Amino acid sequence: MNVVCHIQDEMHREYLNSKFAMENGAFSIFRDTELGRFICSMVRQADFPVEQKINPDRAVFFRLPRTSALPSLFTRFSFIHPDDQRKINDFLIATFNQDFIQYYFVGKNLGLKQKDVITNFILSRKLISRIGEIEQLKKRTYRAEEKQLQTMVNRLARRVQIQNNIISKTILEIQQYQ
Repeated sequence: MNVVCHIQDEMHREYLNSKFAMENGAFSIFRDTELGRFICSMVRQADFPVEQKINPDRAVFFRLPRTSALPSLFTRFSFIHPDDQRKINDFLIATFNQDFIQYYFVGKNLGLKQKDVITNFILSRKLISRIGEIEQLKKRTYRAEEKQLQTMVNRLARRVQIQNNIISKTILEIQQYQ
């Protein structure tokens, strides 16, 4: 079953891609993460369908998990009330901010440049849809720019992967001692 939630900021909507898998236009949420558990706790049930206004620019759909912890999710009509959507937005913003601050300071403490840490965070959290728009390239320089862009993307992806692994490993080590 899918429910709709309006996420106000585009960056936070994109951030959901790093937290949940997108399947058939809906994020599959599970209760094994803090954010997933929180979203599930904000879902309400009704005996009849609840009419909700949907803003297509801000709406995201969540596929609810089948779980014995919440058996009524699939026996009644589920929805997220606008007040609860604001709570989800606030929790998502707080989660994003905490994730960014932690990633940033760990990256800086590892000696990485500020620009590299921020770029790594953006790419590792899937905050950008595309690195380059092919349509924006001029026709006469299309092939040369495309090859150069692909080379840069490959180099950046390799560097991000290595640095992200180091940062993630350090975060896990820090969390073990907390």
